[in-house]
Amino acid sequence: MPGAKARVVGPLLGLTVLGVTAAASAAEAPPPAPYKGGPTVEGTLGMYAPTGRLKHVTSPGPWVRVTAGWEFVKWLGVFAAADAAFLSTDRGSPPPGERGYVLWGFGGGLRAAAPLGARVRIPVRLELGLHKADDGGVLSTYGFDNAHTFRLSWGASIGFEWRALSRHFGIALEGGVRSDAATKSTTRSDSPLAIVAGAVLRYTL
Repeated sequence: MPGAKARVVGPLLGLTVLGVTAAASAAEAPPPAPYKGGPTVEGTLGMYAPTGRLKHVTSPGPWVRVTAGWEFVKWLGVFAAADAAFLSTDRGSPPPGERGYVLWGFGGGLRAAAPLGARVRIPVRLELGLHKADDGGVLSTYGFDNAHTFRLSWGASIGFEWRALSRHFGIALEGGVRSDAATKSTTRSDSPLAIVAGAVLRYTL
């Protein structure tokens, strides 16, 4: 009888050990996918807040941007972008009173990312572009005579990015400054800067 019991208990103990080992292996996170450069697309939803003389006419408003680019190496890529800020003259003195307008344009630039680990990066973005306001001429009444024509813009931003294990997906928070010559006052000295900040959803193909 003792020998028969040992013959039963031994296999059962071995199966239990194998089951525990398999469960532990399954619980381990899979290794990150190997890096591979390629095309990228991004969508940003955030805020555009003027800090020059335009801030006396326009309060901060929603801002959206879409980009498409190419990541050459893990830390450097290029991109092209189109964006729009939905603003109004809610702070301006009447007449003509509050009017809504869209500040929009396009551009491109460089995007670098300093790694803080396998899945965390610090992205830095530098860009140049052209922007104008579709305002129906209302901004000219406040001394922004060039708002309706495309003018040079430049910007710089920094952020915090988290990448998924699949390497395809990433989310980030970015913030920085942008200078839009189209929003520069033509009647007084002005630095047409604005603060831009937003949440970014990124996909690498």
